[in-house]
Amino acid sequence: MPDREVSHPFLLRGNSEKRLDFYICHKEQIHAYLLEFIQAEPPTLYQEFILKNTEGQERVQIYLDSFEAALSGNVQTFLDDQKNIGYVRAIEGYHLNDVYRFTVAVKDALWKASSEYNQSKQGPTDRLGNDDIFTFNKLLDNAYYLLSLSFLETRDEIIVRHREQLQALQRFAAGIVSIFDEEDIWAKTIQGVFDVFGLNGTFILDSQKSPLGKVLVAERMIGIQLSSSDLEKILESIYQSLTPMALDRDKGLIQLTDSVDTNQFRIVASPVMDRTSKFIGILCVHDQGRIFRFSKFDRNLLYQFSYFAGAVSANCRMVSEIAEKKEDLRNLTTRLISVQEEERKKIAADIHDVLTQALTGIGYKALYCMEIMERDHEKLYKELEILTDTINDALRQSRQIINNLRPHILDDIGIIAAFRKLIGDFEKKFDMNVRFSHPDSLQVGPDQGIALFRILQEALHNTRRHANATNVELSLHIINEGYLKMTVEDNGQGFNPRNKNRYPLRPGLGLLTMRERTEDMGGEFVVDSQEQKGCRIIVQIPLKEGIDG
Repeated sequence: MPDREVSHPFLLRGNSEKRLDFYICHKEQIHAYLLEFIQAEPPTLYQEFILKNTEGQERVQIYLDSFEAALSGNVQTFLDDQKNIGYVRAIEGYHLNDVYRFTVAVKDALWKASSEYNQSKQGPTDRLGNDDIFTFNKLLDNAYYLLSLSFLETRDEIIVRHREQLQALQRFAAGIVSIFDEEDIWAKTIQGVFDVFGLNGTFILDSQKSPLGKVLVAERMIGIQLSSSDLEKILESIYQSLTPMALDRDKGLIQLTDSVDTNQFRIVASPVMDRTSKFIGILCVHDQGRIFRFSKFDRNLLYQFSYFAGAVSANCRMVSEIAEKKEDLRNLTTRLISVQEEERKKIAADIHDVLTQALTGIGYKALYCMEIMERDHEKLYKELEILTDTINDALRQSRQIINNLRPHILDDIGIIAAFRKLIGDFEKKFDMNVRFSHPDSLQVGPDQGIALFRILQEALHNTRRHANATNVELSLHIINEGYLKMTVEDNGQGFNPRNKNRYPLRPGLGLLTMRERTEDMGGEFVVDSQEQKGCRIIVQIPLKEGIDG
């Protein structure tokens, strides 16, 4: 007998060779009885793990083999293994009572097998004695004692860690609510991931939006960069499902539901939403490609962490938008007063230069006609012809002034024809090509027509003044059950839409007025532009009258 058994004197009781021979010969039978007793227990997660999970089934076989090694003299290996299992089961979140039921089932299986064995023997010397049964039970009790001690110590450590995590989350929350810069919020969030979980964080921001949906821009990552292959798997799955996902140790993609019992991952990722369930981005937790342990408690904490970060970010955006709206309103009010005065001067000048002078000329011509009416009929006829031409010219110019105030061409020939005329006049006046695609027939409400006409006027005006473009693509399309989408795209120099002072003469007023007109119609206005890559303006509005014929 090995010397190390001296520390376990109960192993010296009975006949060790008979015990070992019995166990080896009946191990398969003991295994079957063990599963039978476990199956008879009330259902638990640990029971399901033992009976249905491959890892759990392998663990049962390892336990039985280790018990055989202990009966052979290698006791400490068996006991050390049980200490480690106590640690593992505590980390995995199983209940100690469920683990204890496994030990009880082992005892019952050994008792049933040994009873049947003894009944099959004739003489008492061939049977297992009370000391042998005592040794079986004592060995199992010692093993379970070490398992439970390790389990409880680990559970205490987990409780302490969870308390520290909650305190770190509280500090994160207290610090982030006073930040009103979105970039600083995400930097604080990445630091918060490390403080709460002791792991690295990466935030992927959804920075581009369009009326037809959102496009996730992967290169906008804040924090430690992720590999492109891992990133591609995470982005597509989360963006489609808007549910937490993870890469397991084998880089397999799994959806993190409550039924997932693994706790070893390469990446854990959670969508970040605001309080209205609007998608903001994705928060990833990782250890730079290494496998890390992330429990169900950690996952639930991450979901709360992501929700809080999303709510704070949404509040920050709202505050920023309110500040920008106030600034835009001040700029618009100032500019509108100036525009109003300019329009009044222009109308006054037009009336003076056209109507006043025409009426003055008509008045003088009428007096002259009266003077020659009796003495020179031929001369009178010629002067009346000139007077008629003057009156007609005055009427034509007055209609032009009125048309400049409101283009009645929309009422007369419709929006498509009005756009064609506007484009034709624009191409004749400026050296620029405009390609126009549209439905065969389109009918919009009067207010919508004038708003779209003015938006196109402003868009072409901006293209001419600022873009240095040579080509413009204009399109009208019916989409999504009665929505009209107008796109104006040029091949000019582009700009940064976030730069409020991109135009020194008119700092964004054109875009602001176009946006206001669009939103007044219940629509959405999007500017997609980059420096040296042209500009695309998208207007999407709900149609009131739809397509005609």
